[in-house]
Amino acid sequence: MALSPPQDHWLAGFNFNVEEWDAKGQSYETLAICRSLGLARAAFKVAIAETPAGRFMIRSRTRVVKRHPEGDW
Repeated sequence: MALSPPQDHWLAGFNFNVEEWDAKGQSYETLAICRSLGLARAAFKVAIAETPAGRFMIRSRTRVVKRHPEGDW
């Protein structure tokens, strides 16, 4: 009997998360989970338009794709 590899994400194929982070950068709320980077960028853009002073991030697992505002925080 062959064992299947463990799944590391409950939504297989959804590779991009759009997140809103708190002011300290310690916790976040997931705003969108997307299959495509284009859709994630669209959700990211809407989030920034609604809360320009917010801190947002697009991630693909541990890799940061885009941050708002730019730079380290």
